[in-house]
Amino acid sequence: MPGDTLHEVLLDLSRCNACSGCAEICPEVFGWNEDMARPYLKRTFATHDEVREAIALCPKRCISAEGWEEEDY
Repeated sequence: MPGDTLHEVLLDLSRCNACSGCAEICPEVFGWNEDMARPYLKRTFATHDEVREAIALCPKRCISAEGWEEEDY
């Protein structure tokens, strides 16, 4: 899987526990909405290298990327 191919990032807020880890780990893709205490996507497309760590460390598995299997993280 090429590291520079863009894939759609998906964020399921219904599963989110508001840990804010994604915004800390990957601030170029994820932001933090203080009013709602939830993350949001700054960009809807990212490379595997950009979001792999945030996806892998999400405790509720609410972040995914279109076309990636869980073992790709």
